[in-house]
Amino acid sequence: MELIRSNNADNDKYEEYEMLLLERDQAQKEAGQIWTAYQKEFGQMIAEIYEVKLDCIKYKKTIAYYQRAINHGGVVDADAMQEYLDREMEVYYANLKRMLDDNARCRDAKSSTAYEVQRSKTLYRRLAKILHPDINPATDQYDELMELWNRIVYAYGHNDVKALAELEVLTHKALADIGLDKVKVFIPKIDDRIAELRDEIIMIHTTEPYIYGELLKDEEAVERKKKELADEMREYKEYREQLKKAVDDILAGGRITLKWHMD
Repeated sequence: MELIRSNNADNDKYEEYEMLLLERDQAQKEAGQIWTAYQKEFGQMIAEIYEVKLDCIKYKKTIAYYQRAINHGGVVDADAMQEYLDREMEVYYANLKRMLDDNARCRDAKSSTAYEVQRSKTLYRRLAKILHPDINPATDQYDELMELWNRIVYAYGHNDVKALAELEVLTHKALADIGLDKVKVFIPKIDDRIAELRDEIIMIHTTEPYIYGELLKDEEAVERKKKELADEMREYKEYREQLKKAVDDILAGGRITLKWHMD
């Protein structure tokens, strides 16, 4: 398939745009790989800390609920309180589930060989130059092309060389079947788009999770991070015990009466 640059007579600008587009995609991939490595190293500890934090939040909400009841006669509808806590904690527990699911996905992620990394990069670049939605406008116009592109992005993110090689064959067949021997490429405001891509690349390189890469290379820094997380866990566990005692003291003090609905 031939891409005809219909509005970009300056080939140098188009090539710069294409180069930056691929560089941006590579940076995003690297950020994902760094996040996977970070989760493998610290994810379980971070999730466990978050779970203890949720216990603390729930105890604090329980104490506040009891205090309001004390101020209004001391009678607590236990079922209504449980419904309130479930509603208040719903988002927190949904976040915890996402964290645990992400941890599991990262722990199960297989390591790639140097060959797989380089080969997947080569295959992706070839495919991106003819199918990337920001290069080939036809990709957005045909569902089969967009489906292929999504599969390419997924395979690239996992360094799946076999899948990328197969997708290259399927891509050329799909383009031929559709009759896209030549496609006009129109990059509106190419100078602005080049500037935006440069900013995107800088943003990726200077924010989480990309910046975790330096930490992961330093064994001493990794150990310091683990110690910080262990200290944070200890502090939250101590705080949880204090809150639990406050709840128990309220119940033992006779300042409230719990009422349950009987079926």
